[in-house]
Amino acid sequence: MDLKSKIEAILFASGEPLSLSRIAQILGTKRKETEDILSLFQKELAEGQRGIRLIKKGEKWLLVSAPEASDLIAKFRKETLEGELSPVSGETLAIIAYRGPLTRAEISTIRGVDATYALHRLLLRGLIERSPHPQKSNTYLYSISFEFLKHLGLNKVEELPQYEEFHQAQQ
Repeated sequence: MDLKSKIEAILFASGEPLSLSRIAQILGTKRKETEDILSLFQKELAEGQRGIRLIKKGEKWLLVSAPEASDLIAKFRKETLEGELSPVSGETLAIIAYRGPLTRAEISTIRGVDATYALHRLLLRGLIERSPHPQKSNTYLYSISFEFLKHLGLNKVEELPQYEEFHQAQQ
């Protein structure tokens, strides 16, 4: 796999802006070489008939959908937000509600599969929120949101069914 493909994979999997330094660190490459490849990749995506673009803000880079696809993306997001939760999203939400706050890696370990997509959908719906991890840079903690509590008519997470029993069993 060439360097450009590796960068594309990293940016896609991240779903979040990554700094040039972090990308170079992950790849084990020099900053200049990484920046040159990023700039070339950005130009290729902008000039081609692609559904994605690579944008840069300061030192950070992010893969985004092409502006020409905005109507299509809006339709997709509307359907995503209005439909029922998938079993995967429901399972992920339950894990966060009963065991959170947790990192993406912890959630993925509990589920046994990558939780990135489910977390993204839950964030879009406003049912969970993320905050920076106090001890680990570039890591987020996921927890339920006020919207989740409001949607279920709860005043606090401890009002979830069998919440106390579950937490006593975890200790």
